[in-house]
Amino acid sequence: MSVSNYILSLKRKYVQLNNLIQDELSRPLPNSLVLFDLKLKRLRLKEMITGLV
Repeated sequence: MSVSNYILSLKRKYVQLNNLIQDELSRPLPNSLVLFDLKLKRLRLKEMITGLV
């Protein structure tokens, strides 16, 4: 897998995490632990992406 394909894959996962976060936030009673976990994963992905670019 080339680096550009790997970065695209990470970006797709980042978008998926954003969607999951938005879904959780749209619930009447969002679960703060789930949000924390999703946001942490999103941050790690962002760090990976910026480290490769």
